[in-house]
Amino acid sequence: MSMSAIKEFYSAKDENEVALCIKDLNNPSFYPSMISLWVTDSFERKDMERDLLAKLLITLTKHRDGIISQDHLTKGFDSVLMTLEDAVNDAPRAAEFLGRIFAKVVLENVISFNEVGRLIYEGGEEQGRLVEIGLAAEVLGTILEIIASERGDSVLNEIRSSSNLRLENFRPPSSNKTWRLDKFI
Repeated sequence: MSMSAIKEFYSAKDENEVALCIKDLNNPSFYPSMISLWVTDSFERKDMERDLLAKLLITLTKHRDGIISQDHLTKGFDSVLMTLEDAVNDAPRAAEFLGRIFAKVVLENVISFNEVGRLIYEGGEEQGRLVEIGLAAEVLGTILEIIASERGDSVLNEIRSSSNLRLENFRPPSSNKTWRLDKFI
């Protein structure tokens, strides 16, 4: 039901219809799984649909009725990060796509940059696996690129300085490869 709701949303662009569908589900314990399904599905979609999804997640979380809580969203993203290594096999740009969604969520103050950083740093099938294989550097680098391009360096610097994230900790240890994150370190 949640997958048909999101597919309908991509064509009709009716956020209220999705909100009604979620209310009809009336199963808050399923919401993190639903978010994870939607985000993972978006890796196989077009940029426009991923942008619509990011906007929808922000709207549903900020909705006056609190349809989706920040906790639901965080747990959903955590689930996506646990399977990101596998997702990259099917959608090689999945880390970049996830970074774009995260950037919009951070810019709209739905989840803090610190919290997103924590999720990424701890993410993977095993805790810290995304750092180890370089996906953390790619996701975080994309977030920073999007923030800089959409809001400028002053907003980027403000977000970075108000966080306690040490960007160099997101690079794989002993890697000589150049990562998307490197231009921000």
